[in-house]
Amino acid sequence: MTKTPLVTIITPAYNRASFLEETIQSVLQQDYKNIEYIVLDDGSTDDSLEIINKYKNKIIIESHKNIGEVPTVNKGFRMAHGEIVGIVNSDDPLLPGAIREFVSFMTKNPEIIVTYSDWRYIDQYGKKIKDIKTEDFNYESMIATHHCPLGASAFITKKILKILGGRDVSFTFVSDYDFWLRAGLIGKFARIPKILVTSRIHPGQATITGRSFKAAWDHIRVINKIFSYPSFPSHMKSLKREAYKNACEAARISRGENFFAKIAVSLLCLYYAPTPYLKEFFGFRFNRLKKAFLR
Repeated sequence: MTKTPLVTIITPAYNRASFLEETIQSVLQQDYKNIEYIVLDDGSTDDSLEIINKYKNKIIIESHKNIGEVPTVNKGFRMAHGEIVGIVNSDDPLLPGAIREFVSFMTKNPEIIVTYSDWRYIDQYGKKIKDIKTEDFNYESMIATHHCPLGASAFITKKILKILGGRDVSFTFVSDYDFWLRAGLIGKFARIPKILVTSRIHPGQATITGRSFKAAWDHIRVINKIFSYPSFPSHMKSLKREAYKNACEAARISRGENFFAKIAVSLLCLYYAPTPYLKEFFGFRFNRLKKAFLR
């Protein structure tokens, strides 16, 4: 890797006119200048494309009919020329100096294939809510706890991106988690203990609106996938029970209020993680009987 490598930033945008300009400017105003900035409009029906076109002399623009975030990100991956590639969500602006810090760390530590940082939660008006200090990377923990510590933005080397072949389009809600699980089998990740990126909390974001049976099933299916890999380390297979337990818990949170989704997810949890599910179920029944008896 060169000392000042080309960095490709990818921003997928779908109906984010309220936040998009702030994000674009946060990238263009970085003090690291060797940047290829790709902004992809995923068939927005608001003013997103109009905002993007204001910067047509400074960024690479692609617009297509709505195909979803994952295929749009993959399109950006295929377009990228940088030695380092990062995704900056359309509602999550970078903080000043972020790209310089990521590049500096990765050029000094060439064995690292992915790096990420601490981040700042902001509200819909861009005001700070709180700063988040994430944990240092541990692959076994990421699988067992069903939690990805990478947060809002992470940067990856292009050579590893080519090996991975992009995100799995069969996942709608956990494609990033699956992507990092696969990357973690290839090389080392590292955390930069600085607040460099933001994560915006607002009513329209997918983590708030995405509650369905598909969202729930994705959590379980991604664990099925990673443990089915022939190259999965044998010494980590002992994590399987814990991984399914936490995946099922995530599935139950993500299932929504639809009655049939609740039943279906309950059956899946009973199959993949019966012990904690049965303990909770019978514990609940026992407490109800106990209360009724003591009346």
